[in-house]
Amino acid sequence: MREGARDFRSGQPFNQPSYFDEAVDIHHIFPRSWCEKAKISRSRYDTIINKTPVSYKTNRLIGGSAPSQYLARLPKQGGGSDVDIDGNLRSHLIGVPQLRADDFEAFLATRGEALLSLIEHAMGKSVYRGERSEEPEGETVIEEVEGIEATY
Repeated sequence: MREGARDFRSGQPFNQPSYFDEAVDIHHIFPRSWCEKAKISRSRYDTIINKTPVSYKTNRLIGGSAPSQYLARLPKQGGGSDVDIDGNLRSHLIGVPQLRADDFEAFLATRGEALLSLIEHAMGKSVYRGERSEEPEGETVIEEVEGIEATY
């Protein structure tokens, strides 16, 4: 929100007054019910990568629909043009082509990388991305859960 994220539908910037006035909350970008129907595991869809602030009204318009479906409804519900909506999506570091194509895996990769870049910028240094070839020496992988390795 500090980086200028705007509501998908209205384009309203999120700040402290609008956060409370618009009943802003953190919601899934790919809705939970859509992910469950698509047989995507909770550990994949219920992450910060798939969540972002949206207003109460926008969340109601999103519902449990595929992104391509709810994005098609937004202009009819006062969301401006597709160009306006795409700009609002980009303000959340969302890859518009991936979202409009309902491509969950590409969306996760693109947005995950964008969020890591934001973290790097805030920290002023690189973020370890977990490639095996870059593992520090002396660490041992002791557990792997759904493709995520914990090293100690």
